[in-house]
Amino acid sequence: MTSVPLDRPTRRSVPAQVADALTDAVLSGRLAPGSTLPPERELAGQLGVNRTSLRHAIARLEQAGLVQSRQGVGTVVRDPLRAADSALVLRALLAAGPELIEEVLEVRRVLGALAGRLAALHAGEDALAALAATVGEASATAPGDAATLQQVELAFFSQLVDATANRPLQVMMRWLEQLYGATAPLFRDAFENRRPVLAGLRLVLDAVASRDAGAAEAAVRRYAERSGRRLLAAARPSA
Repeated sequence: MTSVPLDRPTRRSVPAQVADALTDAVLSGRLAPGSTLPPERELAGQLGVNRTSLRHAIARLEQAGLVQSRQGVGTVVRDPLRAADSALVLRALLAAGPELIEEVLEVRRVLGALAGRLAALHAGEDALAALAATVGEASATAPGDAATLQQVELAFFSQLVDATANRPLQVMMRWLEQLYGATAPLFRDAFENRRPVLAGLRLVLDAVASRDAGAAEAAVRRYAERSGRRLLAAARPSA
């Protein structure tokens, strides 16, 4: 085996650590949107770093869109949901707390119904075969294996969105998938009962396969409404 020369990883720089600390403060709400950072000398003292490291850290936050320097005002904290870094936006959403769940489910219901309609209109034979295979995989999950059924359900709707051939919708739904995936353990109890999950997936598959856009839209909306109630019931005790 040929040896490949590689640099050894180094410890993270002080500016990177400071940027992380400030980012956490913004995402947690300790530094609220619209507030200004303390004066440079004071903030450097609080963090135990020199002013040069602090400046580099703040520059990182400016690049990410978390703060903005304003002449005569100072460094102002921005709404993290408007950050330029999509990963930070995701973290901000996750930090929003239990009230986020209902908001995610509202969007999921509307966009999911649209995905059903478009999939019925545009899905190719390979996409239909993949959806059918995933429904078969869901049917084969062992009773009580809620975690596997949950992952298979997520895969089914991911395939449904891919079958739409609508790229903007795919991007928006990927956001929901990331949010859902990051909080999946909260909803696991909603998959203890396999029957409504399997019945709902089969109805969606049948409608898409029959190329009935209206039926597919209605099937996904109905599934999202019913599963949404189960997801909320499962998440509330954890939240």
